[in-house]
Parts: sequence; C-alpha cells; structure tokens
Amino acid sequence: MRQLWILLGWSPDYGAPTTAVAVLGLDIGATVTRHIEWVPREYQACQTWRERIATTPTDELPACLALWENSPIAPAVRVEPMSPAPDLAAAVQAQIDDLLRP
Repeated sequence: MRQLWILLGWSPDYGAPTTAVAVLGLDIGATVTRHIEWVPREYQACQTWRERIATTPTDELPACLALWENSPIAPAVRVEPMSPAPDLAAAVQAQIDDLLRP
C-alpha cells in the first residue's frame, strides 16, 4: 500500500502550521520503504520534521504519522497520489512538483 503525506511546519506569519516543508512517501508491505523530498528554503519550518524523521525507524513511521497527523504544531496531511507512478520516488516527486507549481 502506498501513502503520500504533505508535512506541514509552523508559520510565524499566520500563527499556524501552514507551511508545506516536505512530501513523504511510504510503501507499506512486509517492510516499509520511505522516500522524502524537502521543500527548498524552508529550513526553520522543517526542523520538527527533520528531527522526527531522523529519530524514527522506518517501520514505525506509519503508526507515528497517525499520531502526528493531528499535531497542533507540525501536522501531516495524507493525500492521494497525483497519478500512477512507476515507483515511490516518482510518486513523491510528482507531488512535490505540484506543490511547488506557482
């Protein structure tokens, strides 16, 4: 099963977690595979997510995302893949490209 998540960081301008900082993709089967693409130039807003991803074993990410989805400071929003993709990296890249499109 494939999951794509948009990771949000805190925006001091809006006083809410409205800044998209990354797209995280998971392929969940017998093992969990992950791929992440970070939004350029969002260094401060992505700190919470960088720490979470760095300290969470990949196999535990699906359960943790279920909790982080409701975080008031740095939530995750599950989205459907943009289109069928040949692999996880392509699915994540398509989503980040759409996110960055003006």
